[in-house]
Amino acid sequence: MSELTPAEQSVVTTALNYKETGAPIPAHVMAQLDEIAAPWPGRWLLPWVEGEPVRCVELCAGPGGWGEGLKTILGLTRFDIIGVDIDKDACATARAAGHARICADITKLDPEHPALRDTRGVIISPPCPTFSPAGKLAGLLEANLDILCETIACVGEAAGFVRLADACCDELFPDLEGDCPMCAEFGYHEGYAQRSGASWAEVRAQLDELTDPRIGLMAEVAIWPLGLQAAGAPIEWMTMEQSSNLPERILEELSIEFECADWFRTSWAVLEAADLGVASRRKRTFMIATRHKNTLLAPPTTALPVTTMAEALGWDDGERINTRGNRPVDPATGRAKGGNCFSADKPSWCLTGKTRTWVRERDGLRLTPAEAGTLVSFRATYPWQGSRSSQFQQAGDVVCPVVAAYVLAAIHGIDWEPLVRDYLIGLYHYDDLWAEFDLAV
Repeated sequence: MSELTPAEQSVVTTALNYKETGAPIPAHVMAQLDEIAAPWPGRWLLPWVEGEPVRCVELCAGPGGWGEGLKTILGLTRFDIIGVDIDKDACATARAAGHARICADITKLDPEHPALRDTRGVIISPPCPTFSPAGKLAGLLEANLDILCETIACVGEAAGFVRLADACCDELFPDLEGDCPMCAEFGYHEGYAQRSGASWAEVRAQLDELTDPRIGLMAEVAIWPLGLQAAGAPIEWMTMEQSSNLPERILEELSIEFECADWFRTSWAVLEAADLGVASRRKRTFMIATRHKNTLLAPPTTALPVTTMAEALGWDDGERINTRGNRPVDPATGRAKGGNCFSADKPSWCLTGKTRTWVRERDGLRLTPAEAGTLVSFRATYPWQGSRSSQFQQAGDVVCPVVAAYVLAAIHGIDWEPLVRDYLIGLYHYDDLWAEFDLAV
Protein backbone atom coordinates (compact mmCIF):
# COMPACT_ATOMS: atom_id res chain seq x y z
CA MET A 1 0.00 0.00 0.00
CA SER A 2 1.48 3.32 -1.07
CA GLU A 3 1.84 6.00 1.59
CA LEU A 4 2.97 9.61 1.56
CA THR A 5 6.31 10.51 3.09
CA PRO A 6 6.28 13.02 5.97
CA ALA A 7 7.53 15.71 3.58
CA GLU A 8 4.77 14.94 1.08
CA GLN A 9 2.15 14.91 3.81
CA SER A 10 3.40 18.32 4.93
CA VAL A 11 2.64 19.70 1.44
CA VAL A 12 -0.87 18.23 1.61
CA THR A 13 -1.39 19.75 5.07
CA THR A 14 -0.26 23.16 3.79
CA ALA A 15 -2.72 22.96 0.90
CA LEU A 16 -5.52 21.93 3.26
CA ASN A 17 -4.83 24.88 5.50
CA TYR A 18 -5.30 27.25 2.57
CA LYS A 19 -8.44 25.43 1.49
CA GLU A 20 -10.00 25.50 4.95
CA THR A 21 -9.56 29.26 5.19
CA GLY A 22 -11.12 29.76 1.78
CA ALA A 23 -7.90 31.16 0.34
CA PRO A 24 -6.68 29.93 -3.06
CA ILE A 25 -3.91 27.37 -2.92
CA PRO A 26 -0.71 29.04 -4.20
CA ALA A 27 0.57 27.92 -7.58
CA HIS A 28 3.84 26.60 -6.16
CA VAL A 29 1.94 24.43 -3.67
CA MET A 30 -0.33 23.09 -6.42
CA ALA A 31 2.76 22.30 -8.48
CA GLN A 32 4.16 20.33 -5.54
CA LEU A 33 0.86 18.45 -5.20
CA ASP A 34 0.89 17.60 -8.89
CA GLU A 35 4.44 16.29 -8.62
CA ILE A 36 3.58 14.11 -5.63
CA ALA A 37 0.36 12.80 -7.20
CA ALA A 38 1.79 12.17 -10.67
CA PRO A 39 0.43 10.99 -12.97
CA TRP A 40 -2.84 11.81 -11.19
CA PRO A 41 -3.98 15.39 -10.52
CA GLY A 42 -2.59 16.95 -7.37
CA ARG A 43 -6.05 18.06 -6.26
CA TRP A 44 -6.92 14.39 -5.70
CA LEU A 45 -4.45 14.24 -2.81
CA LEU A 46 -6.83 16.46 -0.85
CA PRO A 47 -9.70 14.64 0.89
CA TRP A 48 -12.98 14.75 -1.00
CA VAL A 49 -15.54 17.12 0.50
CA GLU A 50 -19.32 16.82 0.22
CA GLY A 51 -20.53 18.82 -2.75
CA GLU A 52 -17.38 18.34 -4.81
CA PRO A 53 -17.50 16.33 -8.06
CA VAL A 54 -17.37 12.57 -7.54
CA ARG A 55 -13.96 11.14 -8.44
CA CYS A 56 -13.79 8.27 -10.92
CA VAL A 57 -11.07 6.62 -12.98
CA GLU A 58 -11.59 5.48 -16.57
CA LEU A 59 -9.11 2.89 -17.83
CA CYS A 60 -8.34 2.03 -21.46
CA ALA A 61 -10.41 5.16 -21.84
CA GLY A 62 -10.07 5.78 -25.56
CA PRO A 63 -11.31 8.93 -27.29
CA GLY A 64 -14.28 9.66 -25.04
CA GLY A 65 -17.26 7.35 -25.59
CA TRP A 66 -18.00 6.83 -21.90
CA GLY A 67 -17.53 10.52 -21.10
CA GLU A 68 -19.86 11.61 -23.88
CA GLY A 69 -22.47 9.14 -22.66
CA LEU A 70 -22.20 10.38 -19.09
CA LYS A 71 -22.00 14.13 -19.63
CA THR A 72 -23.44 14.91 -23.05
CA ILE A 73 -26.31 12.40 -23.13
CA LEU A 74 -27.18 11.85 -19.47
CA GLY A 75 -26.20 15.39 -18.49
CA LEU A 76 -24.30 14.22 -15.40
CA THR A 77 -21.68 16.86 -14.67
CA ARG A 78 -21.12 16.01 -11.02
CA PHE A 79 -18.20 13.69 -11.85
CA ASP A 80 -14.47 14.38 -11.87
CA ILE A 81 -13.25 11.62 -14.22
CA ILE A 82 -9.62 11.04 -15.11
CA GLY A 83 -9.10 8.71 -18.06
CA VAL A 84 -5.99 6.68 -18.81
CA ASP A 85 -5.05 5.30 -22.23
CA ILE A 86 -1.82 4.21 -23.89
CA ASP A 87 -2.83 5.56 -27.34
CA LYS A 88 -1.57 9.13 -27.80
CA ASP A 89 -4.02 9.96 -30.58
CA ALA A 90 -7.00 8.70 -28.58
CA CYS A 91 -5.85 10.80 -25.63
CA ALA A 92 -5.49 13.85 -27.90
CA THR A 93 -9.02 13.34 -29.24
CA ALA A 94 -10.45 13.04 -25.75
CA ARG A 95 -8.64 16.13 -24.50
CA ALA A 96 -9.79 18.15 -27.51
CA ALA A 97 -13.36 17.14 -26.60
CA GLY A 98 -12.91 18.21 -22.98
CA HIS A 99 -12.18 14.84 -21.33
CA ALA A 100 -9.18 14.55 -18.99
CA ARG A 101 -6.58 12.01 -20.07
CA ILE A 102 -3.32 10.53 -18.81
CA CYS A 103 -1.32 8.81 -21.53
CA ALA A 104 0.07 5.74 -19.76
CA ASP A 105 -0.01 1.95 -19.49
CA ILE A 106 -2.56 1.07 -16.80
CA THR A 107 -0.63 -2.08 -15.87
CA LYS A 108 2.22 0.13 -14.67
CA LEU A 109 0.01 2.17 -12.31
CA ASP A 110 -0.81 1.42 -8.67
CA PRO A 111 -4.53 1.28 -7.80
CA GLU A 112 -3.55 2.07 -4.20
CA HIS A 113 -1.84 5.35 -5.04
CA PRO A 114 -2.61 7.92 -2.30
CA ALA A 115 -4.20 10.24 -4.86
CA LEU A 116 -6.91 7.62 -5.50
CA ARG A 117 -8.11 7.20 -1.93
CA ASP A 118 -11.43 8.99 -2.60
CA THR A 119 -12.27 7.23 -5.88
CA ARG A 120 -15.88 6.06 -6.11
CA GLY A 121 -16.21 4.65 -9.62
CA VAL A 122 -14.17 2.64 -12.13
CA ILE A 123 -14.83 2.41 -15.87
CA ILE A 124 -12.68 0.05 -17.92
CA SER A 125 -12.73 -1.02 -21.59
CA PRO A 126 -9.92 -3.53 -22.20
CA PRO A 127 -8.99 -4.00 -25.89
CA CYS A 128 -11.09 -6.73 -27.49
CA PRO A 129 -9.09 -8.15 -30.49
CA THR A 130 -7.90 -11.16 -28.46
CA PHE A 131 -11.50 -12.26 -27.92
CA SER A 132 -13.22 -10.84 -31.00
CA PRO A 133 -13.69 -12.85 -34.22
CA ALA A 134 -12.09 -9.85 -35.94
CA GLY A 135 -8.84 -10.71 -34.12
CA LYS A 136 -6.82 -13.90 -33.73
CA LEU A 137 -8.91 -15.21 -30.76
CA ALA A 138 -5.83 -15.87 -28.61
CA GLY A 139 -7.95 -15.07 -25.58
CA LEU A 140 -10.04 -18.19 -26.20
CA LEU A 141 -7.11 -20.61 -26.03
CA GLU A 142 -7.52 -22.86 -23.01
CA ALA A 143 -3.98 -22.24 -21.76
CA ASN A 144 -4.48 -18.47 -21.87
CA LEU A 145 -7.89 -18.73 -20.18
CA ASP A 146 -6.35 -20.79 -17.38
CA ILE A 147 -3.62 -18.21 -16.78
CA LEU A 148 -6.07 -15.32 -16.83
CA CYS A 149 -8.64 -16.93 -14.54
CA GLU A 150 -5.98 -18.10 -12.08
CA THR A 151 -4.62 -14.56 -11.91
CA ILE A 152 -8.08 -13.07 -11.37
CA ALA A 153 -8.56 -15.54 -8.52
CA CYS A 154 -5.36 -14.21 -6.92
CA VAL A 155 -6.64 -10.62 -6.95
CA GLY A 156 -8.93 -11.14 -3.95
CA GLU A 157 -6.11 -12.78 -2.01
CA ALA A 158 -3.76 -9.89 -2.76
CA ALA A 159 -6.42 -7.34 -1.80
CA GLY A 160 -7.36 -9.20 1.40
CA PHE A 161 -10.86 -10.34 0.44
CA VAL A 162 -10.85 -14.05 1.23
CA ARG A 163 -13.35 -14.99 3.94
CA LEU A 164 -12.97 -17.67 6.59
CA ALA A 165 -15.46 -20.47 5.89
CA ASP A 166 -17.38 -18.11 3.61
CA ALA A 167 -18.82 -16.41 6.68
CA CYS A 168 -18.47 -12.97 8.17
CA CYS A 169 -18.22 -11.93 11.81
CA ASP A 170 -21.85 -10.79 12.02
CA GLU A 171 -23.10 -14.15 10.79
CA LEU A 172 -20.97 -16.20 13.18
CA PHE A 173 -21.42 -13.88 16.16
CA PRO A 174 -24.76 -12.05 15.78
CA ASP A 175 -24.59 -10.62 19.33
CA LEU A 176 -20.97 -9.58 19.05
CA GLU A 177 -19.87 -6.41 20.79
CA GLY A 178 -16.32 -5.30 20.23
CA ASP A 179 -13.61 -7.21 18.39
CA CYS A 180 -14.36 -10.56 16.79
CA PRO A 181 -12.56 -13.39 18.67
CA MET A 182 -12.17 -15.44 15.49
CA CYS A 183 -10.46 -12.57 13.68
CA ALA A 184 -8.20 -11.99 16.66
CA GLU A 185 -7.22 -15.67 16.81
CA PHE A 186 -6.53 -16.18 13.12
CA GLY A 187 -5.30 -12.71 12.19
CA TYR A 188 -8.37 -11.89 10.14
CA HIS A 189 -9.92 -8.47 9.64
CA GLU A 190 -13.72 -8.17 9.58
CA GLY A 191 -13.97 -11.82 8.59
CA TYR A 192 -11.33 -11.52 5.85
CA ALA A 193 -7.97 -13.27 5.77
CA GLN A 194 -4.81 -11.22 5.85
CA ARG A 195 -3.61 -9.98 2.48
CA SER A 196 -1.42 -12.52 0.69
CA GLY A 197 1.47 -10.08 0.58
CA ALA A 198 1.70 -10.17 -3.21
CA SER A 199 2.17 -6.75 -4.77
CA TRP A 200 0.11 -5.74 -7.78
CA ALA A 201 3.26 -6.02 -9.87
CA GLU A 202 3.64 -9.62 -8.69
CA VAL A 203 -0.01 -10.40 -9.42
CA ARG A 204 0.35 -8.95 -12.91
CA ALA A 205 3.58 -10.90 -13.45
CA GLN A 206 1.53 -14.11 -13.43
CA LEU A 207 0.21 -13.00 -16.81
CA ASP A 208 3.64 -12.97 -18.45
CA GLU A 209 3.10 -16.43 -19.96
CA LEU A 210 0.10 -15.28 -22.01
CA THR A 211 0.63 -15.51 -25.76
CA ASP A 212 -0.82 -11.99 -26.15
CA PRO A 213 -0.34 -9.45 -23.33
CA ARG A 214 -3.62 -7.74 -24.19
CA ILE A 215 -5.48 -10.75 -22.76
CA GLY A 216 -4.08 -9.86 -19.34
CA LEU A 217 -5.82 -6.50 -19.35
CA MET A 218 -9.00 -8.34 -18.35
CA ALA A 219 -7.39 -8.94 -14.94
CA GLU A 220 -7.35 -5.16 -14.44
CA VAL A 221 -11.16 -5.33 -14.26
CA ALA A 222 -10.69 -6.89 -10.82
CA ILE A 223 -7.36 -5.34 -9.83
CA TRP A 224 -8.51 -1.73 -9.92
CA PRO A 225 -11.85 -1.87 -8.03
CA LEU A 226 -10.56 -4.33 -5.42
CA GLY A 227 -7.21 -2.57 -5.12
CA LEU A 228 -9.04 0.70 -4.46
CA GLN A 229 -11.28 -1.03 -1.93
CA ALA A 230 -8.25 -2.53 -0.18
CA ALA A 231 -6.71 0.94 0.10
CA GLY A 232 -9.86 2.22 1.80
CA ALA A 233 -11.33 4.14 -1.11
CA PRO A 234 -15.13 4.52 -0.90
CA ILE A 235 -15.51 2.64 -4.19
CA GLU A 236 -19.21 2.22 -5.09
CA TRP A 237 -19.40 0.88 -8.65
CA MET A 238 -17.53 -0.33 -11.69
CA THR A 239 -18.45 -1.00 -15.30
CA MET A 240 -16.61 -2.90 -18.01
CA GLU A 241 -16.94 -3.25 -21.81
CA GLN A 242 -15.49 -6.09 -23.85
CA SER A 243 -16.13 -8.21 -26.96
CA SER A 244 -19.45 -10.04 -27.11
CA ASN A 245 -17.28 -13.13 -27.62
CA LEU A 246 -15.85 -12.88 -24.09
CA PRO A 247 -16.09 -16.33 -22.46
CA GLU A 248 -18.60 -16.54 -19.64
CA ARG A 249 -15.93 -18.30 -17.60
CA ILE A 250 -14.09 -14.98 -17.25
CA LEU A 251 -17.25 -13.10 -16.30
CA GLU A 252 -18.04 -15.69 -13.66
CA GLU A 253 -14.50 -15.53 -12.25
CA LEU A 254 -14.75 -11.74 -11.98
CA SER A 255 -18.17 -12.04 -10.36
CA ILE A 256 -16.79 -14.41 -7.73
CA GLU A 257 -14.05 -11.97 -6.77
CA PHE A 258 -16.51 -9.10 -6.36
CA GLU A 259 -18.90 -11.31 -4.39
CA CYS A 260 -16.11 -12.40 -2.03
CA ALA A 261 -15.31 -8.72 -1.42
CA ASP A 262 -18.98 -8.17 -0.46
CA TRP A 263 -20.06 -6.23 -3.52
CA PHE A 264 -23.85 -6.20 -3.55
CA ARG A 265 -24.53 -7.15 -7.16
CA THR A 266 -22.66 -8.12 -10.32
CA SER A 267 -24.43 -8.55 -13.65
CA TRP A 268 -23.63 -8.52 -17.34
CA ALA A 269 -25.41 -8.37 -20.68
CA VAL A 270 -24.61 -8.40 -24.38
CA LEU A 271 -25.88 -5.13 -25.88
CA GLU A 272 -26.36 -4.34 -29.57
CA ALA A 273 -25.85 -0.65 -30.37
CA ALA A 274 -28.38 -0.73 -33.24
CA ASP A 275 -31.08 -1.79 -30.75
CA LEU A 276 -30.57 1.54 -29.01
CA GLY A 277 -31.00 3.59 -32.19
CA VAL A 278 -27.34 3.82 -33.17
CA ALA A 279 -26.78 3.85 -36.95
CA SER A 280 -24.28 0.97 -36.91
CA ARG A 281 -24.14 -2.50 -35.47
CA ARG A 282 -21.84 -3.14 -32.56
CA LYS A 283 -22.44 -6.02 -30.18
CA ARG A 284 -20.48 -5.88 -26.94
CA THR A 285 -20.50 -7.46 -23.49
CA PHE A 286 -20.98 -5.01 -20.62
CA MET A 287 -20.56 -5.80 -16.94
CA ILE A 288 -21.51 -3.72 -13.93
CA ALA A 289 -20.87 -4.27 -10.24
CA THR A 290 -22.17 -2.22 -7.33
CA ARG A 291 -21.31 -2.35 -3.65
CA HIS A 292 -24.25 -0.82 -1.86
CA LYS A 293 -27.33 -1.29 -4.03
CA ASN A 294 -29.05 -3.88 -6.16
CA THR A 295 -28.38 -2.86 -9.76
CA LEU A 296 -29.17 -5.06 -12.75
CA LEU A 297 -27.91 -4.68 -16.31
CA ALA A 298 -30.10 -6.21 -19.03
CA PRO A 299 -30.82 -5.58 -22.72
CA PRO A 300 -33.39 -2.80 -23.31
CA THR A 301 -37.06 -3.75 -23.35
CA THR A 302 -38.02 -0.47 -25.03
CA ALA A 303 -37.96 -0.87 -28.81
CA LEU A 304 -36.31 2.17 -30.38
CA PRO A 305 -36.62 3.05 -34.07
CA VAL A 306 -33.94 1.60 -36.32
CA THR A 307 -31.57 4.21 -37.69
CA THR A 308 -30.13 3.39 -41.09
CA MET A 309 -26.73 4.43 -42.30
CA ALA A 310 -28.35 6.48 -45.06
CA GLU A 311 -30.58 8.34 -42.60
CA ALA A 312 -27.65 9.09 -40.30
CA LEU A 313 -25.54 10.50 -43.14
CA GLY A 314 -28.32 12.23 -45.07
CA TRP A 315 -28.09 9.94 -48.10
CA ASP A 316 -30.87 8.92 -50.50
CA ASP A 317 -32.37 5.46 -50.34
CA GLY A 318 -30.78 2.65 -52.35
CA GLU A 319 -27.12 3.41 -51.69
CA ARG A 320 -24.71 0.51 -51.17
CA ILE A 321 -21.32 0.36 -49.47
CA ASN A 322 -18.33 -1.52 -50.81
CA THR A 323 -16.01 -2.54 -47.99
CA ARG A 324 -13.28 -4.57 -49.71
CA GLY A 325 -12.80 -3.29 -53.24
CA ASN A 326 -13.51 -5.18 -56.44
CA ARG A 327 -13.80 -8.92 -55.80
CA PRO A 328 -14.75 -11.91 -58.01
CA VAL A 329 -18.48 -12.15 -58.71
CA ASP A 330 -20.37 -15.25 -57.59
CA PRO A 331 -22.29 -16.39 -60.72
CA ALA A 332 -25.03 -17.91 -58.56
CA THR A 333 -25.90 -14.62 -56.85
CA GLY A 334 -24.47 -11.98 -59.17
CA ARG A 335 -22.76 -10.39 -56.15
CA ALA A 336 -19.10 -10.15 -55.23
CA LYS A 337 -17.71 -13.05 -53.25
CA GLY A 338 -16.63 -12.42 -49.68
CA GLY A 339 -19.60 -10.34 -48.57
CA ASN A 340 -17.95 -7.05 -49.35
CA CYS A 341 -21.12 -4.98 -49.96
CA PHE A 342 -24.08 -3.97 -47.84
CA SER A 343 -27.09 -1.72 -48.16
CA ALA A 344 -27.01 1.70 -46.50
CA ASP A 345 -30.77 1.34 -45.95
CA LYS A 346 -29.96 -0.62 -42.80
CA PRO A 347 -27.69 0.12 -39.85
CA SER A 348 -24.07 0.04 -40.95
CA TRP A 349 -21.91 -2.99 -40.43
CA CYS A 350 -19.72 -2.77 -37.34
CA LEU A 351 -16.97 -0.22 -37.82
CA THR A 352 -13.30 -1.18 -37.50
CA GLY A 353 -10.05 0.52 -38.43
CA LYS A 354 -10.53 -0.84 -41.96
CA THR A 355 -13.68 1.23 -42.37
CA ARG A 356 -11.39 3.89 -43.80
CA THR A 357 -11.43 1.90 -47.07
CA TRP A 358 -15.24 1.78 -47.39
CA VAL A 359 -16.68 3.56 -50.44
CA ARG A 360 -20.15 4.32 -51.68
CA GLU A 361 -20.63 2.10 -54.75
CA ARG A 362 -22.46 4.69 -56.85
CA ASP A 363 -19.68 7.27 -56.91
CA GLY A 364 -16.70 5.91 -54.95
CA LEU A 365 -17.21 8.46 -52.16
CA ARG A 366 -15.17 7.54 -49.08
CA LEU A 367 -16.41 8.00 -45.54
CA THR A 368 -14.86 10.78 -43.50
CA PRO A 369 -13.78 10.29 -39.87
CA ALA A 370 -16.63 12.60 -38.82
CA GLU A 371 -19.14 10.36 -40.63
CA ALA A 372 -17.63 7.29 -39.01
CA GLY A 373 -18.05 8.97 -35.64
CA THR A 374 -21.66 9.81 -36.45
CA LEU A 375 -22.35 6.16 -37.25
CA VAL A 376 -21.22 5.21 -33.74
CA SER A 377 -23.30 8.04 -32.18
CA PHE A 378 -20.76 10.85 -31.81
CA ARG A 379 -21.72 14.36 -32.83
CA ALA A 380 -20.49 15.36 -36.28
CA THR A 381 -18.21 18.04 -34.78
CA TYR A 382 -16.34 15.63 -32.51
CA PRO A 383 -12.64 16.60 -32.73
CA TRP A 384 -10.97 13.38 -33.90
CA GLN A 385 -7.17 13.68 -33.80
CA GLY A 386 -4.29 11.87 -35.51
CA SER A 387 -3.92 10.42 -38.99
CA ARG A 388 -6.91 9.28 -41.02
CA SER A 389 -6.09 5.65 -40.17
CA SER A 390 -5.83 6.49 -36.48
CA GLN A 391 -9.13 8.36 -36.45
CA PHE A 392 -10.96 5.44 -38.04
CA GLN A 393 -9.30 3.04 -35.62
CA GLN A 394 -10.51 5.15 -32.71
CA ALA A 395 -14.06 5.16 -34.06
CA GLY A 396 -13.83 1.41 -34.55
CA ASP A 397 -12.61 0.74 -31.01
CA VAL A 398 -14.67 3.25 -29.04
CA VAL A 399 -17.65 2.58 -26.81
CA CYS A 400 -20.71 4.12 -28.49
CA PRO A 401 -21.81 7.10 -26.35
CA VAL A 402 -25.47 6.02 -26.56
CA VAL A 403 -24.65 2.55 -25.25
CA ALA A 404 -22.39 4.02 -22.56
CA ALA A 405 -25.30 6.24 -21.48
CA TYR A 406 -27.60 3.21 -21.26
CA VAL A 407 -25.16 1.30 -19.03
CA LEU A 408 -24.32 4.26 -16.80
CA ALA A 409 -28.01 5.09 -16.43
CA ALA A 410 -28.55 1.59 -15.02
CA ILE A 411 -25.84 2.18 -12.42
CA HIS A 412 -27.13 5.59 -11.36
CA GLY A 413 -30.86 4.86 -11.49
CA ILE A 414 -31.64 7.24 -14.36
CA ASP A 415 -34.46 6.92 -16.90
CA TRP A 416 -32.31 6.58 -20.01
CA GLU A 417 -34.96 6.46 -22.74
CA PRO A 418 -36.04 10.13 -22.99
CA LEU A 419 -32.43 11.31 -22.74
CA VAL A 420 -31.21 8.94 -25.44
CA ARG A 421 -34.22 9.81 -27.59
CA ASP A 422 -33.53 13.54 -27.40
CA TYR A 423 -29.86 13.01 -28.17
CA LEU A 424 -30.55 10.82 -31.21
CA ILE A 425 -33.12 13.23 -32.59
CA GLY A 426 -30.53 15.98 -32.50
CA LEU A 427 -27.80 13.73 -33.84
CA TYR A 428 -29.64 12.11 -36.74
CA HIS A 429 -32.32 14.77 -37.42
CA TYR A 430 -35.16 12.33 -37.84
CA ASP A 431 -38.00 14.00 -35.98
CA ASP A 432 -40.57 12.50 -38.36
CA LEU A 433 -39.40 8.97 -37.70
CA TRP A 434 -39.63 9.45 -33.96
CA ALA A 435 -43.02 11.12 -34.27
CA GLU A 436 -44.31 8.04 -36.08
CA PHE A 437 -42.75 5.86 -33.38
CA ASP A 438 -44.53 7.88 -30.69
CA LEU A 439 -47.87 7.30 -32.38
CA ALA A 440 -47.17 3.59 -32.57
CA VAL A 441 -46.38 3.22 -28.87
